Amino acid sequence: MVLIIALIVILAEAISEALIKKHYPDSFIFKWWVQWIIAFVLFLGWFIWALHFDKYYVPTWKLITGFIFVRFAIFDIAYNKSSGLKWNYYGTTKLYDRIMFQLADWGWFLKIVLFAPMGGAFLLGWD
Repeated sequence: MVLIIALIVILAEAISEALIKKHYPDSFIFKWWVQWIIAFVLFLGWFIWALHFDKYYVPTWKLITGFIFVRFAIFDIAYNKSSGLKWNYYGTTKLYDRIMFQLADWGWFLKIVLFAPMGGAFLLGWD
């Protein structure tokens, strides 16, 4: 259940941001500090739910790390597809995009093969 709720939260954030960016590109929501607040509030809501309402024990460090890994793996893909871009598109302005562009296919390899399964395993409580 923790993994499913994390996926829902991450996908909702990515898809809603992409649609807002597509229709209202100059919205205040894309200021860097608003983006961090939105991501933090969504994570905090999910984290409180994961700690208090889940029926099995997962260490806190695994919940936090797993969420970050899963978000790193799927956010860009969902955002790009919702924006009408290629699934593996990276921009040229943000530092993150420039680094991932330099990594090219290795960046996607890390996301899909390493971070997604490891984040999922952490959220499921596997060792």
